[in-house]
Amino acid sequence: MGLIKGRYYHYIVAMILFLFGNQITLAQNTEQPLLKILEQIEELYDVKFSYANEVIENIRSSPPDYTQTLPEILDDVSRKTLLTFKYIDERYIAITVSPDAFINLCAIIINGETLFPLEGATIEVKGTNQVSLSNSDGLFTLKNVQAGAQIEIRFLGFKSLLIDASAIQESTPCLTIRMDPQISYLRDVVLESIFAKGINKTNEGALKLDVSSFGNLPGLTEPDVLQMIQALPGVNSIDETISNINIRGGTTDENLILWDGIRMYQNGHFFGMISGFNPYLTESVSFYKNGTPARYGESVSGLISMHSSEEFPEKIKAGFQVNMINAGAFAKIPINEKLVIHTSGRRTFTDLLETPAFKQYFDKVFQDTEITNLQNNQQGQLSSEDDFTFYDFSLKAIYAPTEKDRFKLNFLTIDNSLDFTKTFTTENTQTSETSELDQNSIAGGLSWKRNWNEEMDTEILLYGTYYLLDASNLDIFSNQKFIQSNEVVESGAQFDFNWQFKENYRLSTGYQFTETGISNKQEVNIPLVRTFVKEVLLKHAVFISNFLEIENTQTSISAGLRLNYFQKFNTTRVEPRLNIHQKLGNGFALEAAFEQKSQTVTQRIDFQSDFLGVEKRRWVLANNDDVPIVNSTQYSFNVQYQKRNWLLQAEAYSKKVNDITSANQGFQNQLQFVRTTGNYETQGIELIINKKTKKWSSWLSYTYAKSDYTFDKLEPATFPHNFDIRQQATLAASYSFKNFKIASGINWYTGRPVSLPLSRDAIEFENGQPVIQFDRPNTARNEDYFRADVSVEYDFKLGLNIAAKINAAVLNVTNQKNILNTYFTIDSSSDAESLQINQVEQVSLGITPNVSLQILF
Repeated sequence: MGLIKGRYYHYIVAMILFLFGNQITLAQNTEQPLLKILEQIEELYDVKFSYANEVIENIRSSPPDYTQTLPEILDDVSRKTLLTFKYIDERYIAITVSPDAFINLCAIIINGETLFPLEGATIEVKGTNQVSLSNSDGLFTLKNVQAGAQIEIRFLGFKSLLIDASAIQESTPCLTIRMDPQISYLRDVVLESIFAKGINKTNEGALKLDVSSFGNLPGLTEPDVLQMIQALPGVNSIDETISNINIRGGTTDENLILWDGIRMYQNGHFFGMISGFNPYLTESVSFYKNGTPARYGESVSGLISMHSSEEFPEKIKAGFQVNMINAGAFAKIPINEKLVIHTSGRRTFTDLLETPAFKQYFDKVFQDTEITNLQNNQQGQLSSEDDFTFYDFSLKAIYAPTEKDRFKLNFLTIDNSLDFTKTFTTENTQTSETSELDQNSIAGGLSWKRNWNEEMDTEILLYGTYYLLDASNLDIFSNQKFIQSNEVVESGAQFDFNWQFKENYRLSTGYQFTETGISNKQEVNIPLVRTFVKEVLLKHAVFISNFLEIENTQTSISAGLRLNYFQKFNTTRVEPRLNIHQKLGNGFALEAAFEQKSQTVTQRIDFQSDFLGVEKRRWVLANNDDVPIVNSTQYSFNVQYQKRNWLLQAEAYSKKVNDITSANQGFQNQLQFVRTTGNYETQGIELIINKKTKKWSSWLSYTYAKSDYTFDKLEPATFPHNFDIRQQATLAASYSFKNFKIASGINWYTGRPVSLPLSRDAIEFENGQPVIQFDRPNTARNEDYFRADVSVEYDFKLGLNIAAKINAAVLNVTNQKNILNTYFTIDSSSDAESLQINQVEQVSLGITPNVSLQILF
């Protein structure tokens, strides 16, 4: 044994040291939780560490050399982890993060109730320009952040969080952070993320669109609020524009469109193809189809109320965007802690460069107008050249002298300008004449809101809005000049009082005064004819609204009353409003709504050739004679189910609008020059089926509706509405993966009504003029409409404080030729003995690609 011991002792010891030493070395080269390393140090050196759990719980490190002294070990751990060790006494040691150290952050933001990721949450390093947004998985990262910095996490409808940067230091896996919904938000929202993130419904009947965190919809390259609204059932655009919105059979002028409380009489660029409101400063939108709060009047169809951002950033936030139509920039500039300026501007660049998207829009807008229909009855060559531009600019100043007071100054201008030059060339001469069409809006407002206490606030708004549509049409052959203008000047004052009497009861009341003046001018130089008509109307309104949640019943009631007084007519109208929401449990709910509304400002079409045939509608004011005050009554009943990521909804409605004028409806048949009043009725049902997962959202919406006119003085008295779209359906889906989103969808609806001539040669002379003899109005229909759209979005970083987004979309992927409108004219080139009827078909957009780039910093 002694020989064995002597001979093999050193060999055995060497083997043991090799085996265990290798394991020790391996352990030292393998990262371990810092907590385990600290426990080992405590045991070896009889010390105790004091620390906050969030400081060390996500940190891993390779173990130190435990044969070193304690100060050497602590220096090694500090170097590897950027932690600071400070002796409290001989035994206790405090651990903190070095405030001067720079670390990387990552975390996953989720809904604390559903555990679903929150996409679009804002993560900001306080006091710096470092900002990040969570992706579709809820993940965000930030590089080179000071370890001592404060991180603010915000998401609409959720309680904001303020976290130490060291608590979310980059780790594998990243820390998961739960955000709790605000109680008031949960109480208000009854349907969440309809189709896409950012579309919610409240228990007062409003559809709320959160533009800042909006998801992806087919065909969108920017968060255009007017285009987003058209994704909802019961809403469409009969002429395939963005700004001409038809809600449950109504004409576009029947909608009240507000920008920060100011009524807008123009809401589009490119004569309706693009929204006139910059999407990057529009924060949210409230949209009502029925049950409109009593605070709002002057519409018999829908309400679209846009609210721009009121953010007070600590440092300048800015960005710019460019697409295939226009380019723009926007900024939020803090002057000091009490004053901030928000500004934005956009302008088309297509006067310098024509893109495929611009060409498709141009062909769509100007088809069958003076711009494209060149008629040459002389010997020579007739050519044309056009110059079209648009721009918008907005400015908002917010001043908060105290925590309770906030003053806001708003300014917005929207402008469309078209110059159209005709040139006639013969062998010896060349003559040119330029026609012009300008459409411009200017709006401004000053408001003061004061929060008297947590339950009570008041707001005063003074505003003015101006609209001008001006055209000059020059005939190159006769030298005749035809000038037309339509001008709206409106000023108003509003006072609002809101009282949160109890947590479940809210009272709102107020007074509104409005003065509206509308003028229409026409002037012809050969022969000299001038007409000028101006109407002015003063309106007073008082309203009261109550919102009540009945305890222990899950019943919400929003009821109100609006009293309108029209000073010129000495007429008073009372308008009740009601919305009731009843939760049934297990995901089911019922909703009923009722409203009566009136409207004094409408649009009419005198001639299809007015304003170069481009923007034919002109605003007119009720005169209690041939233009009466329009009024409406609407009922609706809704069944909802939302549970386990399914959303099902069925809503039936009945709507009647009285005292409409035939000139307001845009007839292009035997009723085109008939002037009478009547009504229309619409009944329908709207269905939604929506299934969502963490990455997918797919939906089907369907509308069946029947709309009919009744004009008692016409024969027949009742016939289909011009916008009688019997069936409409959308099938779409969106998918999100990290920074990538894609959406595609199919839109289909039955054809629009058409009035047909009795025959191909049904022309008779009346008062010496040829007139087409039509069959009964709106008895035929165009072919069904079909369009497939697709859009893609990708978010990425260009630097530490610069975020970027690329959106690409294709409208009408299949290049389907859809007929939007059909009407008939008499061929003016024919002689009196061989007159012919021409069938004119206005077609939709062809395949239209668009790409948008946004840079945020």
